[in-house]
Amino acid sequence: MGTFYILGIVNKFEANSANQLDQSHWEQYLNERMDLKQYTTTSTDYTVKGDLKKHVFKENIEDFYKKLVEMTGDDQTATYFEDSKIDIENYQSRTTRMTFKYHNTQITIAAEIAVLFIEGKVLVEEFSYEPKIVNWLFRHSNISNPLTGCVMSDVLG
Repeated sequence: MGTFYILGIVNKFEANSANQLDQSHWEQYLNERMDLKQYTTTSTDYTVKGDLKKHVFKENIEDFYKKLVEMTGDDQTATYFEDSKIDIENYQSRTTRMTFKYHNTQITIAAEIAVLFIEGKVLVEEFSYEPKIVNWLFRHSNISNPLTGCVMSDVLG
């Protein structure tokens, strides 16, 4: 088996902090990476858990795929949508994690992502910055679709 690039929507996540954080800091730090409005969350001083609100995926995935096709210029990008449609449970899932440093704390987000597409072989098995850049770009882009605040990428292999 080779090594492949994955783009997906975070269905569930658990964020852990090395330091105790209050609610406002959790929101500030996590909203840099994910649109918390799209999730039902619970939190403690050291952990935040979230589940994507079901209607967010169902109501926005078709439009999101149209935007991906527009970005890539390739109709094949939408193959998974043609097969799985609007039910997130029909998509393959994968667990991934990202670690970020904010001021004096380190936050690790472990996420279950619904795989939107898998692309070709890549020559490395681990990226340090690329998944973080893709995540940040989608989160801060001016694309009118709530799922842009729910994107993570990973390498499978």
